Formats: sequence, C-alpha cells, structure tokens
Amino acid sequence: MRTWLAAIAAIAIQPFVFIALLLPGLFHSSSPMNGLGIVVTAVAAVAAAVTVLLGVPAFWVLRRFGREGWRSLGAVGAALGVLPVAFFWPRHFAGYSSGQNWHGHDVDLYVDGMPTVYAWLIYAEKVLTFGLHGLIGALVFYAVLRRLSRGPRLIKG
Repeated sequence: MRTWLAAIAAIAIQPFVFIALLLPGLFHSSSPMNGLGIVVTAVAAVAAAVTVLLGVPAFWVLRRFGREGWRSLGAVGAALGVLPVAFFWPRHFAGYSSGQNWHGHDVDLYVDGMPTVYAWLIYAEKVLTFGLHGLIGALVFYAVLRRLSRGPRLIKG
C-alpha cells in the first residue's frame, strides 16, 4: 500500500514540474495558453503509465537487491523519464526542410533532410526535460515512501 501511495505522489507532482518548466515562457508570451489543461492531463497520464508499468517494478527490483536508496531511485527515475524521447533523435529525411522558434529566434531544424545543430539542441533539451521529470518523480516517490515507512510517532508533551 505504501508503494502505491508513493507512486500516486510521484504521478501527482508531474503537472507541477511541467508548469514550473513552462513558467519562463509564460512570462514572456503574449499569446493565451489555450489547451493547457489537456496538456497537463496528458503529462499526468504519461507519468501514470511510466510510473505504474516501469517505475514501480524497477523499485521492486532495486528493493530486492537492497539498492532502494535515493541515488539509485533518482538514477532509475531519470533513465525511465528519458525513455519516451531517447530513441527519437534527429534523423536524415531526404529533401525535408523545417524550422521553428527556439527561445525567441527562428532557426532551421532541417536543411535538405539534414538535422542542424538546433535540431540536436532541441533534442538535448527534451531529453533533459524528460529526465528531470523522472528524477523529480523518483525523489518524491522515495521521500513519500520513507515518510510512510516511519509509521506513527508518539507525541511527547
């Protein structure tokens, strides 16, 4: 039961992490944030899937080997957070060109099918962002699990 309560806490923190990562852009943006609720719901859904299907079983494996400390859980959480984007690195697409706004600058991502430095930088940002989600989720999981494992305390008066 404690494991599942800690998993719920790890999932519940993810929308707050997402919004915190958006805050710098929100302050500089003049456009409305329509659809933010749907995106936050999607963040929670992906977090729930990764936590339940991969995170909790990974915790059980770590626990079986006596390695359920904050470092190992943080490392596994970061690695699991990166999984959704790790394999989608920029590839060669013959004849394809595209660009986008990157931190207020219009940049080319692909020129004649070849990824540019900006494509790789955006990829690295995504990997770091998803890794941060996993790391924070795992550390919240660990903190809640530890807190629940202590049991009720006697109040001294």
